Amino acid sequence: MNWMNLPKEYAGPKSAVRILPVAYEHNVTFGKGASRGPAAIIRASKHIEYYDEQYDCEPFEKGIYLAPSIRVDKTEQMIRNVKSAIKGFTIMLGGDHAVTIGALQAHNGEFGIVHFDAHSDYREQWNGSQYNHACVARHFNKPTVQIGIRSQDADEAKELKQNKLFKTHYAWDHNENNIKKDIEDLPESVYITIDVDVFDPSLIRQTGTPEPGGLLWYDVLRLLEHTFKQKKVIGIDIVEFAPERDESEAYTLARLVYKIVCLRHKFLK
Repeated sequence: MNWMNLPKEYAGPKSAVRILPVAYEHNVTFGKGASRGPAAIIRASKHIEYYDEQYDCEPFEKGIYLAPSIRVDKTEQMIRNVKSAIKGFTIMLGGDHAVTIGALQAHNGEFGIVHFDAHSDYREQWNGSQYNHACVARHFNKPTVQIGIRSQDADEAKELKQNKLFKTHYAWDHNENNIKKDIEDLPESVYITIDVDVFDPSLIRQTGTPEPGGLLWYDVLRLLEHTFKQKKVIGIDIVEFAPERDESEAYTLARLVYKIVCLRHKFLK
């Protein structure tokens, strides 16, 4: 199927937005199933209304192309495949968070990163690999704003305090104005990565490592809107959804994807 079951004329490869599914997970730390996340979100997208009442737009008219899914077990091969598959404005659906490494390598020049997550993901290595999803932030090497953090190792906390490239905002001390200010201080171009465990489990619980006390729907949307208003968003990913039987959460994330398409349409720089 096409994204949202769009007619062919709105779903071709020359569309304004590309959606790239990456069905990859490897050596996850707790719950499994992130490789099934992209397909579940895509299936749920057929139920989305074309019109978005919040942003008063129908961005599907500019086209949304669903690219062929990347399915590979080897981490290094996955990174290469993702890097080569990123073209134009791409919304990547993971998969575990390691898929972000390949997406970042696809972008050149100066840019910042907005990182929504329950976890710092700043371990030097995990399960014998520096490419584990618990280490993804180690590969950022860019000015980064972390949002929603509420679980980390003591060494991570110490190192992040000393790292001048990172501004870490904890969920238990959520101050939207401070976060917005730090987003404004990033370079003009930014990449956004969203681990779905940034959301409170009351909204999204089907993820490998859910943490209590997360952000809610409009908390995240307001910060996404601010980012699109202030910056040129060069790409985005949504990762770590591990679906079970409840399809409502897949629909929620499909709506999140379409909200992002609306924001790009409305605030394109």
